[in-house]
Amino acid sequence: MNTNTLTGKEITNSILNSYSQVFFSTSKLLAVFLLLISFFDYGAGIGGLVAVLIANLLAWLLGYNKYLLISGLYGFNALLVGLGVGLFYQPSPELFLLIAIAAVTCFFLTIVFQGVLGKYGLPFLSVPFLITIWIVVLSANDLNALHISERGIFTYNELYAIGGQTFVNLYDFLENSIGSSFIKIYFHSLGAIFFQNNLLAGIIISIGLLLYSRITFVLSVLGYSVAFLFYQIVGIGFNSLGYTFIGFNYILSAIALGGYYLVPNRMSYAWIILLLPAVVLITTSTQQIFILFRISPYSLPFNMVVLMFLYSLKLREQRSKYLVKTPVQLGNPEKNLYLYSGNLKRFPSAFPVATSLPFFGDWTVSQAHNGEHTHKGLWRHAWDFVVTDRTGNQFKGNGDFAEDYFCFGKIVVASFDGTVIEVVNSIHDNKIGDVDTKNNWGNTVIIKYNDYLYAKLSHLKYHSIEVKPGDTLKKGQPLGRCGNSGRSPFPHLHFQFQVTPYIGSATLDYPFSHYLVKEENSFSLQNFEFPKINQVVVNPVKNESLTNALHFIPGQRINVDVEVDSEKNKWQKLTGKSTWMVETDVYNNTFIRCEKDGGLAYLYNNGDLHYFTNFTGTKNSALYWFFISLYKVPLGFLPNSKIADSIPLNMMFGGVPRILQDFVAPLFLFLNVDYQLTMKEAGDILSSADIEMKASISQKITGKEIRNFQSDIKISKEKGIQLLIHTNEAKIKITCRNGLD
Repeated sequence: MNTNTLTGKEITNSILNSYSQVFFSTSKLLAVFLLLISFFDYGAGIGGLVAVLIANLLAWLLGYNKYLLISGLYGFNALLVGLGVGLFYQPSPELFLLIAIAAVTCFFLTIVFQGVLGKYGLPFLSVPFLITIWIVVLSANDLNALHISERGIFTYNELYAIGGQTFVNLYDFLENSIGSSFIKIYFHSLGAIFFQNNLLAGIIISIGLLLYSRITFVLSVLGYSVAFLFYQIVGIGFNSLGYTFIGFNYILSAIALGGYYLVPNRMSYAWIILLLPAVVLITTSTQQIFILFRISPYSLPFNMVVLMFLYSLKLREQRSKYLVKTPVQLGNPEKNLYLYSGNLKRFPSAFPVATSLPFFGDWTVSQAHNGEHTHKGLWRHAWDFVVTDRTGNQFKGNGDFAEDYFCFGKIVVASFDGTVIEVVNSIHDNKIGDVDTKNNWGNTVIIKYNDYLYAKLSHLKYHSIEVKPGDTLKKGQPLGRCGNSGRSPFPHLHFQFQVTPYIGSATLDYPFSHYLVKEENSFSLQNFEFPKINQVVVNPVKNESLTNALHFIPGQRINVDVEVDSEKNKWQKLTGKSTWMVETDVYNNTFIRCEKDGGLAYLYNNGDLHYFTNFTGTKNSALYWFFISLYKVPLGFLPNSKIADSIPLNMMFGGVPRILQDFVAPLFLFLNVDYQLTMKEAGDILSSADIEMKASISQKITGKEIRNFQSDIKISKEKGIQLLIHTNEAKIKITCRNGLD
């Protein structure tokens, strides 16, 4: 027996989430709506609740994953079974015994399909419900102790029993006001998801969906409308849905693929339009087959199409940036979209390997992709790098000798962790102006990261290479020195990514993950970009103070002190001391938790940059402003450098603008939040001295700034991290120190 205890809150969440999971959600508000309408038919309502309690109890007693239990993933299939069986029969002890047995069966089928489909990275959806409900329905003729329910025949009598004459009048008003069969069947199809056969249930569910997620609501309408249009085009009688209530397959398919398993955007919406006719055909064809057994296909078409499409996406050789599986599931399409749009440049799925420039110090791009001289055709995605002085010259004096060139003899390094595959080290350097066309690439090192990514460094100095084939390398490890060998009229470093391990291989269009570009009086950080001709680029060097201050270790305690200068009471609530804890979740994601208000700030540190990725909890908190101020910080910097990023708009926008944005978010974003971090000139970033930075956060509507926040950041070994945040209503000073100090 499981000795892990569940709190009352966790038990309540496990029940409510079992309801909202039917719509791929963990929204408590939506769950309350669904729980309410499930009792429109009291037999179905009681049956569903009993089934959920049994399934969740089994999951707890047998020691299954607590997180999945609380999320409702072990309970929602049993819920559907309980609703369906409870609707068919009159309430009786025999019925609830049957529901209990069915719930147990459904639970173990859930575990089985979680394992079987999980091996392929696929969800089990409502497959356990389907098998269980078919078992029960096919056994119906032999269940002589149970009596078929007569509920649903006298709708008005049942509504009167629930809410009296007022309820009956409301239902009558709705029936008479909605003349369109298209709209009525939409509401009936929504209600049918919870085995309710009245109009009011569907209306309440639609309101719940609208409050929970505008994208989900739009997708429900889109899926239903596309199916309706296809029915009209091919001549299928759409009114049949009014009494078969099978139209929920179209709604659930649209919600699942358009906004849950895929990041909602124009492409996911387009695929909904393309796939819904297939759902229609499967629905109509399976109805003809299943009628022979006097059972319904229920959600079979939805399960078939969603699983088929998700599995097909896994077999792609190239991943489209426009059709992306949700990388981090937040249980809400808007949050998924806004987080993804903010992190797209941070963690582009097409470029999973973090690569750095192959040198230290300032180098100039003398030839970039599609170069003027040699980077053509299959070899167009390459760079040539040189070192220049302040006037732009590559050499001292007349440049008659290789030693006159500033890059000649400079150390070159590995761009990523890998293995040395090929080394050529025996080709003499050319005289200036001469080239060796026989040994085109000159002295070369090829490094392998995996079977699909290699890096090649060429024209290296004669006998300067310090590695050999088979050596294991770390990023930044010296390889050799820049030279003038091969087809090289003057000293420079040729660098390219490629997909095969051979000298002379075609180039691969792959970016450098993080590097600085030197501007007139500052540096700007570039993420997953391609250095351009004449740009002066720098490989950031880690700073010890930054690295240590932003290295959050699970189990670490952070003591926080907040002072506020404001007359507004809402800001005064921030004043005082609190404690933050660094923890990890079941997916090994690191986050900082505020013990005072329960806020969570999720973070990621790849060794080169510190990122905050997501925040949950009250935004009127010190942790929220800590999250906003330090949203993105490079661990290597230079004085007077700056970086730019964008914060997910749901972190800072609310109210009417946010609601309007939600409706059209998959098509275009008119709200955005710009983030800029500047390193002040004071202090030496390469030392362990105090570090001062300034963060600027700008809220914009259609590109026009409406609000701006400033945060002065100071990091020191003695005082920890200090933030001074300026808003138009308050000044907030936050001091964070390691709890062990």
